[in-house]
Amino acid sequence: MKCKTKMTVAALLFASGLAANVQQANAQQRVTVIGCPTAGVELNCLVIRGADNNTYNISGARQRPQPSQRAIRLSGMTSKKTSYCQQGVVLENIVWSYTDQNCK
Repeated sequence: MKCKTKMTVAALLFASGLAANVQQANAQQRVTVIGCPTAGVELNCLVIRGADNNTYNISGARQRPQPSQRAIRLSGMTSKKTSYCQQGVVLENIVWSYTDQNCK
């Protein structure tokens, strides 16, 4: 192979490796959390702390749960999005339901 061809092949392999890493970094992960939703620091923000001690921003939930009344079980997809709430990992596609447990 000529030197120029070798460099072109090397550059293409490098670029394809970078593209694979970007796709992995953007991959969403499904999480399931059971806990008490609480009001966030900012107005109209809703967060929940998981058993893993991570805070999740659930402000995007449709039919938002009432804060600090009953625990909820939810699942959602993690997102790299930012939020005006500036608190917790933003969850999308949230599905939740109340449990029998009361919040303290």
